[in-house]
Amino acid sequence: MTTDGRRIPPLLAGRHPAGLALFGWLDDARAPRLCRVSGPPGVGKSHLLDWLAAGCGTAQTPAARRIRAVLPAAGHSLSSALWTLGHRLGVPARTVPELTAGLAEDGRPTVICVPGLNRAAHPTALVAELLRPLLELPQVRMVVEAATGSPEAAAFGPGPAPAVMELDDPQWTDRERFGAWCLARGGDPGAYPNAAAALGRSGQPGPASLGELAARIPVRPDGTPDLLRTEEELLSAFWTAAAREGGAGRMQADPLLLVLAGPVAVTAALEGEDGTVARAWWAAGPALVEQADPAQRAATLRTRLLGVDEAAVARLAAVPAAWAGVWALWPSAGDAWPGPVTALAAGHGAYAGQVLLAGPTGAVRTVDAATGRPGALLVPGPRPLRALTATPGGSVVLLDAGGRTELLAPPRPAPGLEPYALGEALERLRGAAAGELSALAVVPGLAGAAPAVGDVAGGVCWYEGGEVRREQLHQGPVTALAGAALDGDGVSDEGFPLLVSGGFDGAVRLWGPRSEPMAGPSDRREGPVTAVAAGVGAAGPVVAAAWEDGLVRVRWLDDPDGVLDLRLGAPVWSLALAGGLLVIGGPEGPVAVRLGVEQRT
Repeated sequence: MTTDGRRIPPLLAGRHPAGLALFGWLDDARAPRLCRVSGPPGVGKSHLLDWLAAGCGTAQTPAARRIRAVLPAAGHSLSSALWTLGHRLGVPARTVPELTAGLAEDGRPTVICVPGLNRAAHPTALVAELLRPLLELPQVRMVVEAATGSPEAAAFGPGPAPAVMELDDPQWTDRERFGAWCLARGGDPGAYPNAAAALGRSGQPGPASLGELAARIPVRPDGTPDLLRTEEELLSAFWTAAAREGGAGRMQADPLLLVLAGPVAVTAALEGEDGTVARAWWAAGPALVEQADPAQRAATLRTRLLGVDEAAVARLAAVPAAWAGVWALWPSAGDAWPGPVTALAAGHGAYAGQVLLAGPTGAVRTVDAATGRPGALLVPGPRPLRALTATPGGSVVLLDAGGRTELLAPPRPAPGLEPYALGEALERLRGAAAGELSALAVVPGLAGAAPAVGDVAGGVCWYEGGEVRREQLHQGPVTALAGAALDGDGVSDEGFPLLVSGGFDGAVRLWGPRSEPMAGPSDRREGPVTAVAAGVGAAGPVVAAAWEDGLVRVRWLDDPDGVLDLRLGAPVWSLALAGGLLVIGGPEGPVAVRLGVEQRT
């Protein structure tokens, strides 16, 4: 079948009339915003919606017909469904109001496809608490699998009448094509239009008991379960059975059971459970639910347990990963918790070996880069800051929310621009900017190490050889800036300078200020860039960038394939490379991770 000149997957079992009708619903702006696909078990509801999602979920699909997100509801609880939709819609959300608010602000037409709704962990709760609130947004349309008379269909309430496709109605199936399809598979055309009945498939097998599943888990020579050799599907079924039989709470005792099983099954089983591991799972949930790699899930959950449950941290280390959390200051750290971190900078000079943290009120404090041990309070606030940076001589430059800069002189002043001529350089940079300053960063490889600055018009200015240069790099404000020296020790005026900028346009630009900027971005995603960092590690030059949806992407510049994506389950507001670690700041505090070398494969 083709549509708009595009080839789409074949629609089997003679369902072409149903497929064309769904295209018509998508194309008709006056049609009801809810479309229900109904019919008895085995009639092909899920197959039809899977086909629709595959055919209309690509970037090449016209905007009016495009399905923006698919939620395969089978097995999902409310929490996992919420996290999945937030991830797929690019709206980081932990609650339904956060998701609806993000979509309302976005404003784009949004079509959501929900197959398998009857097989969700709690179908009626999923409808009442998630799908129905989403349908209250005028730009949202939804096509769901929900049989007429079922509890999940009734849960949509007495609102506007939906469009309903009763798939066992002969008008939605071409009898001749259905018959040919059946005969080609040795089926019975007389079962028209029920595809499962035609092929002699009576339905899904019943659920296995917990004991039966436990007996299938491999064991080591000492008789203990060998979880690392157990298939994910089996462990997922184990969690589902444990939830059904009331044993899910006890399974937290081994955190490997969580990360090696499917995250949707684990989340459904842990609904309502408490405990340190369960709470860490809920905190990291938005990063876990869509992560297919168990090693990445283990690294994320392990990071969430740092300083909370060291036995669980050690147990999760059994799963080798491309990165590992080293220290974290979560809210549970008590008096050591610095609060939310809006800006970060690696310390130099008198602050060497430390990381500077800024909070929402403008308070600036230090922590030890290697351990996270709290240090000194440098600025008590109260002006909110956009950014801060530390020069090689130890001066700290603050950029407040109004675009104004402030200098903090180092305890031991250094020669050159430290700190007095630095103020003059900042004034010249401000004069060259197009509008308010929006970002700043020291570039150690530039003479004098005066900061580079970004402006709200999308330009970056830097100071070199007594002159100020400006390049237009982004559409919209520069939202993040970082610099490094590719040679030398990275904290002196020696080496080739590297500058990285991120913008509201979602682009990351990378270049040496002594050369012309690259023609295009080194990376681009939907949503604003929230932070960037640059440095030189054991594996060579490295750049990190974060976007509004919480993704952190790390690139090794000497390896085109050296890319690592990681998420912690929370927004990322700031990044810094310090002491060989990537420090990540956000609403829950700072986290430091070590980037290994095996991830570059």
